[in-house]
Amino acid sequence: MEVAVRTHVGMKRRINEDRTGLFTREGGRFMLAVVADGMGGHKSGDTASRMAVEGFGEEFIKADITKLNTGDGRAGWLADVTDRLNRGLFEHARSNEECRGMGTTIEAAVIAGKEVTLCHIGDSRTYKLGPEGFEQVTKDHSLVSLLVDSGEITEEEARIHPKRNFIMKALGTDDTVEPDIIPLGLPEGSALLICSDGLSNKLGENEIAETVAGKGTATERADALVNLANERGGEDNISVILIDNGVREADAG
Repeated sequence: MEVAVRTHVGMKRRINEDRTGLFTREGGRFMLAVVADGMGGHKSGDTASRMAVEGFGEEFIKADITKLNTGDGRAGWLADVTDRLNRGLFEHARSNEECRGMGTTIEAAVIAGKEVTLCHIGDSRTYKLGPEGFEQVTKDHSLVSLLVDSGEITEEEARIHPKRNFIMKALGTDDTVEPDIIPLGLPEGSALLICSDGLSNKLGENEIAETVAGKGTATERADALVNLANERGGEDNISVILIDNGVREADAG
């Protein structure tokens, strides 16, 4: 299994409010991959995403390993950690004037062999590529997602909609939050791509799928995704984690 982690400030921003994290247990038998896209202004957005990723990592390192062995255990662990971190961020924002209104999206995936349990809040995304094809496995908690569902705008229009960054749910903005907990398989010949909207707002699904399945190592393909988003303008921070369980052999050159 190959894993690549990349984050880039983009071409227009001065501060990267995205945070990524990759944590392992038991010699890599268990992994936690996290992407967080902070919001609320430079200082507070950066604080929210950093606190979220660091918090998930700290909780993962001390987690009861037996809870990570089963799907129900991973789901319960993710829900419990999300609740604790949400309350921590919410109280931090209330206690620090410069952090008022801060919040962050979260994609947190616990990988146990060929099984994955995902925690999703906001409009960062997780995609899966496998023998059955390419799919977005998360549903954006955003205004434009509601507009697409109602038929008012198309997916293409959503990527350039002036309110595309208005999200309906985030970690830390309210005293409670209910994440989407999604079980996934990661059999041989499949891959997961976890990303912030700095990527998904710039590239269509076909482009993402072709790049994930393309030539090169996982690192080279992750870099290619970031470079494409920057070539399209790179107005936002861009983060990707590519987890490849044999979609293709690394390019020997």
